[in-house]
Amino acid sequence: MLFPARKTVALILSLLFVWLTLPGAAGAQSDQKTPVTKPPFARQLGPFLSAQENLAYSLGVQAYIYGYPLVASAKTMTEMTQQRAPFNQFYYADSLATPAYRDIVTPNSDTLYMSAWLDLSQTPVLLSVPANPQNRYFTVQMLDVYTNTFRNVSNRSTEQQATRYLVVGPHWKGQAPANTSVIAAPANTVWLIGRVEVKGEADLPQAVAFEKQIALTPADATKQPPALAYPSAAKADVWTSLAFFQVMTDMLRSNPPPECDRTLLDQFALIGINADKGFDPQAIGPARLAGLQRALRDAPAIVQNGFPGYARFHNGWGSFSPIGTYGNQFLARAFIAYSGLGANVPEEEAYFRAFTDRTGRQLTGANSYKLHFAKAELPPTSAFWSINVYDAQLFLAETAGKRASVRSNTGTLQYNPDGSLDLYIQREAPKGKESNWLPTPAGDFNLVLRVFAPAPSMLNKQHSWPAVEETKPFQAR
Repeated sequence: MLFPARKTVALILSLLFVWLTLPGAAGAQSDQKTPVTKPPFARQLGPFLSAQENLAYSLGVQAYIYGYPLVASAKTMTEMTQQRAPFNQFYYADSLATPAYRDIVTPNSDTLYMSAWLDLSQTPVLLSVPANPQNRYFTVQMLDVYTNTFRNVSNRSTEQQATRYLVVGPHWKGQAPANTSVIAAPANTVWLIGRVEVKGEADLPQAVAFEKQIALTPADATKQPPALAYPSAAKADVWTSLAFFQVMTDMLRSNPPPECDRTLLDQFALIGINADKGFDPQAIGPARLAGLQRALRDAPAIVQNGFPGYARFHNGWGSFSPIGTYGNQFLARAFIAYSGLGANVPEEEAYFRAFTDRTGRQLTGANSYKLHFAKAELPPTSAFWSINVYDAQLFLAETAGKRASVRSNTGTLQYNPDGSLDLYIQREAPKGKESNWLPTPAGDFNLVLRVFAPAPSMLNKQHSWPAVEETKPFQAR
């Protein structure tokens, strides 16, 4: 007869207790001189507990990888709904991101950000987008709590017309208002990330005015969303403590996973990480607890270094696939949640990252670099492209120039007579070439090249960019 694991441990412990109290047993009071051989169940207890610890460690690492985006979403949602805007309302930024911006890792400093967390459990939400005769690039990206992008509403999908959408939860039944398209969310919790193009400093007021016309309205104003709160997600040690698994299972219970994930989640339940009942560290026993503590020590580094197998590099520039939506590639999903939370799908925004120069050496503010694009190498796009500089923590870098990007839509870049472009990546401004200057920080840094609304020719293939070349600081002749 097979017993559940917990009952097996209890049975072995009870039998061991009886054995220890028998005359002649180790530690018992007895005058018997004949040695007594330990029965089989006593000899097996040590290996059994060791096996349980190892099982908890192995599955705990897998659970951490699976749950990382859920915990990142819970942490971001808790902070944003407390500090930015309540559920079902947009928070609008009225300036471009700076190094102080910490809402997400690897933000851009090229678009205005707006964001909202939706709770669709009580009422659908209307999303209204204004007419866009200037064809200003924008997108409202829609993500589930697993960080999969399930929809983008952008200037390309609206074809510059004023448009309305009804965003509904999975159990909604009803009829949408006239001239309103329905967007069905996979779960009741949805994260909206909006990006609105800014074409230069003089364009900022017009961009802000356009951004604030993108609006959210609850379909039924009498129904207020519940105050979803995950206080454990706000803990400073959530990434390395048992609170991680509590937050993870709370999110699973409120946002049920795809049915295809159940096979994996059933394995997690063996060690107490239960997608239906939650996680109680007091109920799993010391062996499993020790295994999960080991997993929490090792799993963060696995996530943070989870790019091999998904990243492709050429001339020092790396691209990543899958991105924006992940299927069953849970390590890829976790790595992007760590390094670029809220990354969009390539059809809307293509990303390329460089940590090194042509020779493979780390980019550092101690050196000066040049990036030369031949005319045919410039990023093909129906919107614009940009390059941002980031520090070692993957946030916008502090630079002497008080800016962290160059972009193609400002009208200030100076092209060479043959249509090529030289960008100067260095700490000090290149006299006479300031418009082509990408300032760098004092220490190590990395670059991200973004192509907004990339041309179809860029998709589904390895794209090649010129390498970053170390040079002497630019001196005007």
